[in-house]
Amino acid sequence: MPTQSIMMGMPVTLLANVVYALPPVKCTIFTDAATPTITTSNTLAFTTSIPVTLTAGQASVPGLFIKCAADTVVVIKKD
Repeated sequence: MPTQSIMMGMPVTLLANVVYALPPVKCTIFTDAATPTITTSNTLAFTTSIPVTLTAGQASVPGLFIKCAADTVVVIKKD
């Protein structure tokens, strides 16, 4: 199954445990979800992953790929 890319500036629902490709620029993720478990990785297989720590519903996203533990609505914007 191909990896879906996330469009910047549009609300998108990340489905649980599905890997998405982030835009190829430094970006910030925004969400209204209470406590989403979001991780990023530089590998599609998530061999090494970094948890995303949200502050006031936003965080800088360092990886190339992203996934979450539960369905979560997010918006990605360019830094």
